[in-house]
Amino acid sequence: MEDTAMNKRFFFLILPALLLSACASDSTSGTAGGKVTASIESMTRTQLSPEEDGYKVLWMAGDRIAVSGTATAYYTADQGGSSASAFSPEGGANPGTGPYTAWYPASLAEGSLPAVQTYTPGSIVETPMYATARSLDFNFRNLCGMIRLDVATPLPGIRLDRIVLQADQGLSGPFYLNGEAAVVPGDEGVRLDCGGAAIGTEAVSFYISVPANTYTGLSITLYTPDGRSQQIRLQDGASYRVDRSTVCEISLVAGDFETNQYEPAILRPGPDINYQLKSLSGTKRKVTEVDTAIKRVVFETGSRVTEGLRVDSYDSPWPIYLNWSPADSTVTVSTPAGSFRTGKVCAYMFGYLHLLEEIVNFKSVDTTPAEDLGCMFAYTGSQAPLLRVDLSAMRTPNATIFYRMFYFCETVEELDLSGFDTSNAVTMDNMFRSCRKLKKVDLSSFNTARVQTFRSMFNMCESLEELNLDHFNTDSGELMSYMFYKMASIRKISIRGMNINRSTATVTYMFQGDPNLTELNVCDGFRRPAELSMPSNIFAVGSDAAGFRTASIPGELTIRTTEASAAWLARTNLRFLQSGYQGKTPIKVTFLDDATGAVLSPTWAPN
Repeated sequence: MEDTAMNKRFFFLILPALLLSACASDSTSGTAGGKVTASIESMTRTQLSPEEDGYKVLWMAGDRIAVSGTATAYYTADQGGSSASAFSPEGGANPGTGPYTAWYPASLAEGSLPAVQTYTPGSIVETPMYATARSLDFNFRNLCGMIRLDVATPLPGIRLDRIVLQADQGLSGPFYLNGEAAVVPGDEGVRLDCGGAAIGTEAVSFYISVPANTYTGLSITLYTPDGRSQQIRLQDGASYRVDRSTVCEISLVAGDFETNQYEPAILRPGPDINYQLKSLSGTKRKVTEVDTAIKRVVFETGSRVTEGLRVDSYDSPWPIYLNWSPADSTVTVSTPAGSFRTGKVCAYMFGYLHLLEEIVNFKSVDTTPAEDLGCMFAYTGSQAPLLRVDLSAMRTPNATIFYRMFYFCETVEELDLSGFDTSNAVTMDNMFRSCRKLKKVDLSSFNTARVQTFRSMFNMCESLEELNLDHFNTDSGELMSYMFYKMASIRKISIRGMNINRSTATVTYMFQGDPNLTELNVCDGFRRPAELSMPSNIFAVGSDAAGFRTASIPGELTIRTTEASAAWLARTNLRFLQSGYQGKTPIKVTFLDDATGAVLSPTWAPN
């Protein structure tokens, strides 16, 4: 059954003068600091009200648009109350040369329809639009349609914290354009934050922007601020058609609300958490921009806090609030639930919080759903006296991406990762790079059978003295260059499970710049077939500076291995260390049979 709900079409409110201006202009170059003008096809964020068979909608002062030419610039509406407005540039905004694409809200320029919308009585805060033009005069058109939920209840004293819509089709997330409509290929739902709006026997209207589509399996969940909810799954087999620039009206009566006592509160994706954390210190910043205000992040469960910046996922059964205390530079992440849970993406969650000293009660966060941990702690605490975080309870059974997870965590001294399950990991590229103060790291649970990239994994971990990675399986490893590069304090490296016996394994600069190295344990797989070219600079280059040359401080290096591997190593540029190539002091290299301890005497290749 299709079109079971009544549709209304938005009025078209295009101003002819602006259209003529856009058509007549052939300008293709933006001006730094110049204004832009914009009209709208139908709706934006204010005064959405029925008029005959449609809705009248207007710009609102402060509305933000993004304009992309050869660059992306942001503009703010000068005035509201009209379907056309001038927009002033933010700072020295300059979109460069055209043709141009403009987006409303401005966040749409990042290519994702928002998963969280905000309720306003009898209206909608913002709905996605876009425009294209050769000049900086725009006529915006809707990317989506709208669902209007008319909600009533016979129960007294009911207030709504949020409404969640889910269907067999995507309602938010990354999108592409099909003609003038946004198409979401995923299956993410959408949430409307209601702010405690009261409902009763008289129906209250809630407007939610959704992509144009025919929706099946549509379910609607109503949540109250005290942790109760009711899910309403609309008629089995029914479909609900939402066209671009139309309103699909659905009436609901909520008769029963149940508690969610034992369910965790679900956090938004890592980049969203990062963005919101940084916004608390005064400025909204990108994930790769620096925050130098936050010193502590505290996770608090069973909280009675009912206000703050919301960071719960669209489908979370409980709210999650961020609150900022400038007095002690602390952000508190609080929920009335008994625990937190992440989604699939934890990337950048605490990234670039340069002064962060402590993350408290992270054990209350269940990370088992996480697939992407990339840059989760990148540059975290890099300018703090010391970074303290207990990750002993962190679980990662579904994680595939560990790329730069602790990149430039320069002040962390100890990491207990014994709970990590890395059996699905495919990249550990730069995972611990420049953890300069790291003295102890527990990697005993690591399974690296599927990992393809180990590049710079411990690059410039200057305080580690020993690494026992005998359990590392590198059969799938391809990029392993710089893996142990410039480890100033490292004395012993044991990698008996490392296999590089294939053409795809890259090991350049692997052990270069380790001046204190005295012992290296490798297996028979640490060699390449004779027909393959010798890897360059694996141990040294002729220009190695004093104090940087591998094994130069003790002046000797013992390698425990097999006879075949020793013969291969004697042909690599390890010979530069042994011979004192280009006037350097020779370093005594001794090979011992790993099984018997007997001295091996391979033939050294000439320099």
